[in-house]
Amino acid sequence: FAQLGDYLYIGYFEQESSQDNTKTCIEEIWEEFPSYTQYEVRSALAKCGLTTKHIESQVRVLSGGEQAKVRLCKLINRETNILLLDEPTNHLDIRHQLELLALLRGLGLTVIATLHDLTLAADFADRVLNALERDGIQPTPSEPLPQLPRPAIAQPAWEQLLP
Repeated sequence: FAQLGDYLYIGYFEQESSQDNTKTCIEEIWEEFPSYTQYEVRSALAKCGLTTKHIESQVRVLSGGEQAKVRLCKLINRETNILLLDEPTNHLDIRHQLELLALLRGLGLTVIATLHDLTLAADFADRVLNALERDGIQPTPSEPLPQLPRPAIAQPAWEQLLP
C-alpha cells in the first residue's frame, strides 16, 4: 500500500536504453528541452559528469555508465521531485556505479531505486528495504547494515575513487 501526496512529479529511469540511438548527447537533450541554449545543454550534461568528448559523441558509442548519465540528465532537468530508478547501476563498472550514486545523492530529491548490491544501497541510501522472495519486504534498521561484509571499495573512502 502506498499513498502519494499532492504535487508529486515523478521521473522514471529505465534500466536499459535503445542501442541504436544515432543522436549526439547534445541532440538528445535538445530534443527533450528545445528552449535550452547550447550553453544550458552543455552545462546540464557536464553536471552529470560528461566531458566535451562525450557530449559531442553519439549516444550509442558511449559506455553503459555514460549512457545512464545522459538519461539521468533528462530526468533531473524535468520538473521532478521523486525519481524512480530501475537498477540504475546495472551493467556499470564500479567507478560509474559510485559516480552515478554520488550524483543522485547530491540532487536533494527523493530517490526510490532498485539495487542488487545491498552494500552500495546501505552506503548511499537513508533507508533500505530488502525484498526477499520468502519473507516479503523487510525494512532494515535505520543504521547501516552491519551484518553485510563491506569490501574495501564500499568503505567511506569510496569518495577518493571519484575524480
